[in-house]
Amino acid sequence: MYKVWWFAELTPEYKILEEKMLNIIKKNYRQYGYTPIETPAVEKTEVLTAKWWWEVKNQIFWVYGLAQGSEDMKDYSLHFDLTVPFSRYVLDYRWELAFPFKRSQIQKVWRWERQQRWRSKEFYQADIDVIWEENTWNDYLFYDAEVVSVAYNTYLEIFKEFWLETKIKVNLNNRKIISGFIDSLWLANKLTEISIIIDKIDKISAQKFLEELNEIVNNDEITQKILKFCRYNATYDNLNNIWIELQIDNEEFKKWIYELKEVLSFMYKLWLEKDKVIVNLSIIRWLAYYTWTVFETFVEWDRNLGSIGSGWRYEKLTSYIDPKTAFSWVWFSIWVTRMEEYLFEKIDKSTLQKTTSDFLIINFEETQNESLKLYNKLINEWKNVEFYPESDKLAKQFKYADKKWIRYCLIMWEQELNSWVYVIKDLKSGESREIRL
Repeated sequence: MYKVWWFAELTPEYKILEEKMLNIIKKNYRQYGYTPIETPAVEKTEVLTAKWWWEVKNQIFWVYGLAQGSEDMKDYSLHFDLTVPFSRYVLDYRWELAFPFKRSQIQKVWRWERQQRWRSKEFYQADIDVIWEENTWNDYLFYDAEVVSVAYNTYLEIFKEFWLETKIKVNLNNRKIISGFIDSLWLANKLTEISIIIDKIDKISAQKFLEELNEIVNNDEITQKILKFCRYNATYDNLNNIWIELQIDNEEFKKWIYELKEVLSFMYKLWLEKDKVIVNLSIIRWLAYYTWTVFETFVEWDRNLGSIGSGWRYEKLTSYIDPKTAFSWVWFSIWVTRMEEYLFEKIDKSTLQKTTSDFLIINFEETQNESLKLYNKLINEWKNVEFYPESDKLAKQFKYADKKWIRYCLIMWEQELNSWVYVIKDLKSGESREIRL
């Protein structure tokens, strides 16, 4: 079983599942030209909290104590995501990188959150980003579509690998649309407070949502209008009508609607079918530095699982470290740990492996030399194989294989060896067959 206390503890079958999943992610990320990097597990706390101290100060693991022979570590914390370390990385290496720079990063992060199902304090993120020096307001909208396409195809391959028939839905929005909408209500000064409540719309009841919203806007009519906006059934085809149906008269709002349609158009050109992408105007995310396109990915019919991956576009995120810089980028992350917990619950447990070995070579004293030759031969052919360490009763060696879920045993008796064959026994079906040496 997979055990979660504060940090991960994985049994062999769970770890093997995780490695299979990570290998698929790495392969897909590389296929689209995303270059792997790695950053330290710790960052300076002042960097992690520079822009949004009150939003993250209670989510980070602070590092205390003196590391022998080095500086005091009290000024450092474990990174709570991979985005902030990457922004620092870009500034450190900007003269060596070719922009737009396409990066992939698969590492663990640590976040002080309430322990619950699908949510751990230690978890893997698998990020892809494209970053560039900012030139114009809407540079590289193609990449908004590409990161979603890469992630979507990766999800499909993961579910196919584990024989699960699962449908994925991408929820898409643009935070500037919400800004334009709130501005049209003359509530621009309350955008942050309203955004925090909108982000909770699927986590609280409709009544609770209206109550919290009304505490801020103090106007029932406007509160209902915001609820109607969040629940609007938006598609590529009816986005042009949204300002008419919701009676929104704001040019900035219209501008960002058109931009969202451009991103959708790129997605369709990348063979993402229209019914796989939903325009969800309530998708906003909670951190203030998400300023543009926002993505959330869900398993259809299983919304209790929550998002299995998110992404968004940033403006000038590096400027809080160095105000003279102007880098923007788009990002997507697959929530690896949440995905693997879900897979571990759903898949047929009999298909799991407790070992990386596909074969166990049975050890008999009289044929040991030839068995070792076969062992070396299979290793050189890149087979996953074990050699039983001592000559023992056949039943004991079978029991060892069965306990480790090794399906096939390779057996050399003297009479078979004289005929230049060995026996392969399938412990699952009980069938045996001879293979020529």
